[in-house]
Amino acid sequence: MTPARLNELSCPTCGQASWIIDSDYRGMDGVMLPYGQREYSCRHCSSTGPGWTLIQQSPPEFMLQPHHMYPMTNADFHHWLAILEANFPDYPLPGRFRKRLRRTYSRRSAPNRTNGQ
Repeated sequence: MTPARLNELSCPTCGQASWIIDSDYRGMDGVMLPYGQREYSCRHCSSTGPGWTLIQQSPPEFMLQPHHMYPMTNADFHHWLAILEANFPDYPLPGRFRKRLRRTYSRRSAPNRTNGQ
């Protein structure tokens, strides 16, 4: 199983975007089920079934933060944290780790992954 990610998906029935938390690879059965073949329920039109289109995903390391082996820049972290808090206000990560995460990311900046610094 891979770490959970924030995924923005478009409903095949109404076309509205919804955020879900799901893993790219869900288990140890050897089968990778693409997001379009997974069944989700739309909170806008209540349609349930496959056919969803993936719009965007958080980095796989986001739900592991703070983590010294998988650092994120402050900007990236706060961008995805805002999406998590806006769409999943009851998700335990913001409630349990908000102070620790904000303290960690206000003191230092993670290395820039694009230029190797």
